[in-house]
Amino acid sequence: MERIKDDLDTLHLRKVDLADEILVLNVGGYVGDSTRREIAYACQHGKRVRWLEPASAFDDSA
Repeated sequence: MERIKDDLDTLHLRKVDLADEILVLNVGGYVGDSTRREIAYACQHGKRVRWLEPASAFDDSA
């Protein structure tokens, strides 16, 4: 199962590579660990990050 998760995480990063921007579906302000990694990756690669709900709802400590 861990291998499948790792493969899916890699696939998501490849999708970020192909995208011009990403849209974070932060419903209720929630952002999970995998999404946090994808956001960081997108930022490191100069991708625009848009948020469904205001970015101020993004609690970096969660």
